[in-house]
This record gives sequence, C-alpha cells and structure tokens, in this order.
Amino acid sequence: MPALRIARLASVATLVSVCAASLSAQEIADRITWHASLNAGYGRSSDLPTLGVPVKGTSDYRIFTLQTRYKLNDKDEFVGQLLNRRFGASPLAGAINDVTAQWAYWNHRFDAGDATGNLKVGRTPLPRGLLNEVRYIGSVLPFFRPSMEAYSDAFDALDGATVSLRKPLGKFALEGHGFFGGSDWRSVVSTATGQDVRIQRMENYYGSQLYLDVPFANIRLGAHAARMEVRTSTSRGMMTNTFLSAQSQFSRFTLRAEQSNLNGFSPARDNHHKYFQGIAQVTDRLQLAGEHTISRSRLFVTTPGVRSVLPSVTSTGGAAILQLVPGTLLKFEHHWRAGYVFDANVPTIRSQSAAGVVLAPERSTRYWLVSLATAF
Repeated sequence: MPALRIARLASVATLVSVCAASLSAQEIADRITWHASLNAGYGRSSDLPTLGVPVKGTSDYRIFTLQTRYKLNDKDEFVGQLLNRRFGASPLAGAINDVTAQWAYWNHRFDAGDATGNLKVGRTPLPRGLLNEVRYIGSVLPFFRPSMEAYSDAFDALDGATVSLRKPLGKFALEGHGFFGGSDWRSVVSTATGQDVRIQRMENYYGSQLYLDVPFANIRLGAHAARMEVRTSTSRGMMTNTFLSAQSQFSRFTLRAEQSNLNGFSPARDNHHKYFQGIAQVTDRLQLAGEHTISRSRLFVTTPGVRSVLPSVTSTGGAAILQLVPGTLLKFEHHWRAGYVFDANVPTIRSQSAAGVVLAPERSTRYWLVSLATAF
C-alpha cells in the first residue's frame, strides 16, 4: 500500500510539473510577438551605375527585417530587430554585414499628467524625420526607400537613450523626443584614385525631434536638431544636422516634403538636401507616386576665397504601386538622376582660378526598379 501511494504521488507530481512547464511555456509564448518585412527587387540602369543599380541589372537588391517584442510587464518590454540588406553593386555593399542587430532596446512606458511617454535604452530607433523608423519597411513606403539624399545611409539607429512624450492640446497634439548616444554614418566619397567607402562614428550625439499634429488635413509638422562629434582615424570635430518635415494626408492624397542640412566638422561639410513627394490613391488597389529630390553641396577648393555650390544630385522619379493582397505591394519605379554623385567616378571640377570654378559637365542616368514588399 505505501508503495502504491508513493507511485500515485509520483504520478501526480509528474503531472503537476508537466502542467506547470506547459503553463510557463504558454505564458512565454503569450508575451512574445513577431513581425517581419521583406522588400526585394530587380533594378537596371541606363548609362551609369547608381544606388547599387548597375547598367547590366541586378537582382541582388533586398531588405529583410525580423522583429521580436517580449512583454516584461504592462509597462516594460524588450525589442530586438535583425536586419539583412543587399544593395546590388553599390560600393557600400562590402561595408554592410549580411545580418546586423538594427535595434535591441528596453522600452518603458510611463504617464506624466495627461501626457504619455516612453524611455528607450540600448540600440534604439533614432527620431529623425517622418520615415526614419520605417525606412526599411517597403510595405508602408511608396518607393523602395526614402530619399537617399535626405536620409543617407546613416543615422538609422542610436546607441544610447531616447525619452519621448506625447501631449494632447485640444484637437492638436505635440510630440517631443530627446536623445543622446552614438551612431554610424556610411558614405562613398569620390577621390582622384576612385571611390572610397567611409564609415564614420558619431559620438556625443544629442538633440531633439518635435512634431505638431494639426487636425486640419491631417497635417504633421516636424523639426529635428542634433549635434554630434565625428570621429575618424585621422581627425575629429563637431557637426550639426537640422531636419524639417511637413506632411498632409487627405482621403486619397498624401503630400510630403523634408529638408536636411548637414554641416560643420570642416569647411568641406556643408550639404543641403530636400525632396517633395506626392501619393495618389487611384483605386482601392492602385497608387501612383512621384518624387523630386534636390541635393546641393558647397564646394570648397584650394583657391583662397573661392567657393562654389555643387548641384550634386537632381532626381525625379515616379512609381505605380499595386496591392496584390493586404500587406503585399508590387512596385514599378522609374527614376532620372543628374549631377555628379553615382556609383562611378564622375569629374566635378574642370578648372579653377582666382576668378572662380568651372564645373565639369553634369552626367545623368535613368534606372528602373521592380520590387515586391510584404510585411506581417
């Protein structure tokens, strides 16, 4: 009899432990959510390689994200996002790892009177402009990517901390973000010997982003200001970045415009980029989009007192966006680019003298891009 009791107790204990393990696993599963996005395309350029799209075409053009959120409690969560990018024949391709941890941060939600807020610590999204947080999510973008000139291949994440507050003001709403930390800036610079890929580290990066939401025409206005210390292998210095944004959404139209000014560190850093974008919802499944980008850089040359503005890029593009199923888009894009910034060396200065600078002729190219974007 005692042996039978012991066996029964052992069976009950085993059953309890199995149930407890099942409940624990179920609880963990209930706390985890997953999101993923894929943005894959084929591109071909007409005369010059640009933005990773070569003259002979490439299918090595892809952005994939995998995000997980683990709910610690009602106010705290952990967020991690892996990123896979392939940019065709871009000189930057060799400087980008196949898989990187784009985000990895702790998020704490809190209330401050009638305002709601978030504190994020770790590798967090950087509040900069209207599209920075979704710059890799093709299913919410009219083109494959936001304007490369305005957003560049930089500042997509911040290693540090971000504090955010959103406060209703009657029918209006004010949203503010303050941040401090470091970030990376990846760029390609044309030199006398070819193109150099530069990865610069920005430290002591601090600033703020403000948004004002206006109920009329769903207007959203934004202003970003940041200061950072640029560290290279040979020198360091301070830079500033301002980023102004405006967006209006009607029932079937969206209008968007942004401008980025980046200057400082040395006289050679004085860049101004802006773009204008319009999206029309033609039918429930078809959108048409257009975009015009202007990029200008102040050209500093060796002749004392001579300065010139370089029309580095003018880009005009259009897209037809077809919704295949909810959350999945097929995009057909055509872009025309002119100026001096391509994936190949293009001369900028023909001659310089005390009288001024004579620029070399502009070059131009067209490129096409067909892409599929999906997310869940």
